[in-house]
Amino acid sequence: MINENLDIMIKNCNLFNNMSKEQVTSLIDCSRAIFRKYKKGSIIFSQGDEPEFIHILLDGRVIVSNNTINGNEHIINIFNNIGDMFGEVFLFSFNRLYENSAYAEQDCDILCIPKHFLYSPCHNSCKQHNQVIANMLSILADKAYFLNQRVQILSCNSLRGKLIKLIFQYSNGDTSKIPFGREQLAAFLGSTRPSVSRELMKMQADGLIEIKKNTVKILDLKIFDEIK
Repeated sequence: MINENLDIMIKNCNLFNNMSKEQVTSLIDCSRAIFRKYKKGSIIFSQGDEPEFIHILLDGRVIVSNNTINGNEHIINIFNNIGDMFGEVFLFSFNRLYENSAYAEQDCDILCIPKHFLYSPCHNSCKQHNQVIANMLSILADKAYFLNQRVQILSCNSLRGKLIKLIFQYSNGDTSKIPFGREQLAAFLGSTRPSVSRELMKMQADGLIEIKKNTVKILDLKIFDEIK
C-alpha cells in the first residue's frame, strides 16, 4: 500500500510542491525518513510529547484532538486524504511539546520525516532541500489561516451561527461537504451530538439547507451572506 500511494502523496502533499518524484524520493532517503504503520486506536503522539517528526498520511484516517481536564475530547482536525500532513506546527514552536494528541481512527501508514531535516539546508545546498524548506513556510502560513478560521467559527454566539460558518467554510458553490460525522462535528464545535443533530434538522425545516449524509446543499444564501 505504501508504494501504491507514494505517487499520490507526492502529488497531494504541499510539502513537495514544485518537486519531481525523483527529487522527493531522494529527499526521503537523505532525511532518513521512516515509514510507520499504526493499528486502529494506536496513539501517534500524545499531549506533552516532544515533537520528533513531520507526519504525512499515506493511508488511513487520523484524528488530532485535545483532552480537557474533565476528560472531554475536543477534535482539532481530521486527516483522511493521502498526503495530509499533521503535527508540523509544534516542530517550530518555542514550547516544543505537543499540546494535542493524534491517534489512528483506522489502520494507518504514515511517512515520518525527522524535524532536524527542515531546520536548515544540507551542506550540499541541494535544490530539493531548499524547496522543501520554502514549502514548509507556505504550509505554516496556511495553517495559521485555518486556525484563524476555526476561531471565527467558535466565536459565534449560537450553535446555528457556528454551523453556518462551518458549512460556508467547506462550501463549493451551493454545496458543502462536511468532513465529520455527527459525533466528531459536535466535538469540533464544543457541543453535543443531540444538540447538533437537532439544530441541523431545524435549519433544514426552516428551508436553509438540505442534508444528505455529510453533504449539505445550501438553499437560502441570504443567511450565509449575513454571517460571513
